[in-house]
Amino acid sequence: MEEQLEQSKRRLHFCMALIGGWFGAYAILHFHHFASAVTVNFIEVFTSAVQENWIKALLRLGIVILYGFTIFLAACLSKRCKGDLRMWAILSDAAAACVLSVLPEHLSELGVYICIFAMGFQWCVFAGKYGYPCSTIFSTNNLRQFVDAWVQAHLFRDSDHIPRMNLYGGTLLAFHAGVIAECVLWAMGWGSCTILPVLLPAVLALVWQRRDFRMRERIEEAFEPHHTA
Repeated sequence: MEEQLEQSKRRLHFCMALIGGWFGAYAILHFHHFASAVTVNFIEVFTSAVQENWIKALLRLGIVILYGFTIFLAACLSKRCKGDLRMWAILSDAAAACVLSVLPEHLSELGVYICIFAMGFQWCVFAGKYGYPCSTIFSTNNLRQFVDAWVQAHLFRDSDHIPRMNLYGGTLLAFHAGVIAECVLWAMGWGSCTILPVLLPAVLALVWQRRDFRMRERIEEAFEPHHTA
C-alpha cells in the first residue's frame, strides 16, 4: 500500500505541475504578464517607479503584497485547519479558472491578481516531493536541479541522483505540457475559454488527492494497534 501511496502522490504532483504551466501560459497570453513569478513583479515595482508609471508600480506592489498574504494564509491554515489543504489548493485553481473564463477584458489586472492568488496558494501547498523543493508553478530551480542530477547520474555514474533527476525531469515535462496545451487552444482561437479545460486535470488531481488521503488513513489504522500495544 505504501508503494501505491507514493505513486498516487507522484501523479498528483505532476498533475499540479501541468496546471501550473497552464495558468502560467494563460497569464502571459491573456494578460501579457507571468503572474506566477513574484521576482518580476518586485522588480517592476521599482522599474515602473523610475519610469514614473505610478499606476503600474502600485498594481505590481499590490501583487507582491497579495503574494505575501497568500503565503501567510497558507502557513496559518496549515497549522489551524484539520482538513487536507491540497484539496483546497486544487479547488482554488478550479474556481480561478472558472472566473477567468468569464472575466471582462477591461478587468485584466484583476485577472492577474486571481492568477497570483491561485498559483501562490498552490506553490505553498505543493512545495516539493521526496524532501526536495520542487515548484509546480515555475521552472527555474527545477531546470537547475534536473541538469545537475542528470550530470551526477549519467556522467559520474551516481545512481543516488536518479530519483531526483526523475522528479525534476517529470515536473518539467508536466509543466510544459500544460504550457503547450494552453498555447494550442489559444492558437485555435478559444480566447478566454482556453483556461477552462484545466478543470480536467483539476478533477484528476482531486481523485488522486482523495485516494491518497484514504490510503494514508488505512496505513495509520494498520499501525495504530502496534502503537497502542
